[in-house]
Amino acid sequence: MLLALAGIAVVTAVAGAFVHRWSAGIGLFLAIGAAVGVCVLSRRVARSRLGIGVVGLSWLVPVLILAQQRPAGDVVIASDATGLVFLFGGAIGVAVTLGMGANRAPVAEMETRGKAEHGSRSSNGVIKGDDSP
Repeated sequence: MLLALAGIAVVTAVAGAFVHRWSAGIGLFLAIGAAVGVCVLSRRVARSRLGIGVVGLSWLVPVLILAQQRPAGDVVIASDATGLVFLFGGAIGVAVTLGMGANRAPVAEMETRGKAEHGSRSSNGVIKGDDSP
């Protein structure tokens, strides 16, 4: 599953490189949002920070390659404000997701744990499982 997300990250990076200049800011928002979305999704799937790092590098490497100038002088991600916002915005999103770490508990387990810590209310509003007076 993580390798599939790494492939999706590569596709997202290439698509974002071409979309980030579209329609005065909307493309930039979509490109950065897609990069952060893939990283957040990898956080849900990964069991360690290594998995998040693999997906993050799978996004970052194609972006850096497309930011390089070709021998003919062509460049996909220019080094102007829009290109740098795309590059650094996506990189910051990857870094924040990596810093948050992997989500190790499944959602159902987290909900059960939350109810156990805070008690649950019965139909008349009385908290069950709370021993305080």
